[in-house]
Amino acid sequence: MIPRLILALILAAGMPAYAQSGPELTWTQHPKLTWDDFRGRPPQSAAYPSAESDTGFRFVLVCRSGLLDVEAVAFFSPGGSWVKPNDRNAELLRHEQGHFDLAELYALKLRRAVRDSKISCSDRTAATAAGERMASRFQRDWESAEREYETGTREGSDIKQQDAASGRITNGLAALRAYR
Repeated sequence: MIPRLILALILAAGMPAYAQSGPELTWTQHPKLTWDDFRGRPPQSAAYPSAESDTGFRFVLVCRSGLLDVEAVAFFSPGGSWVKPNDRNAELLRHEQGHFDLAELYALKLRRAVRDSKISCSDRTAATAAGERMASRFQRDWESAEREYETGTREGSDIKQQDAASGRITNGLAALRAYR
């Protein structure tokens, strides 16, 4: 897992919806991963884990109807994600799916926070600064959640803890479905 956050600050009257660009897969367009999505080359060293998912979320701050809003998208990069051929199994794929789902969960949490904050865009500089602070907090929280997910599940090898973590992520996504 390589946590990434791509930031773009554009304060405008409106913005077209995200379109999938380049080789990245967005969670909205492709929410369930398969091993075919992992197109990167695994390292030769045995010291590396069995798989790695290059996930993250990007966002753009915008003004709509005089209030700060955000377009946030979770992504998965096939070229930066890999699996060792002999280690492909359903449990490992479920664990890697959890990384992608965590990125979507934090994109949704960021959307909720920005929308619920009701920040006026009358002072665009102040609105931008407030949005940047929120985004920084969610970036840190997401990175912390990623570390906790890896250690808590022992990189997916503790099936009982993986079940619990997957359940928490699924419940979190369901609770925030209104922010999709």
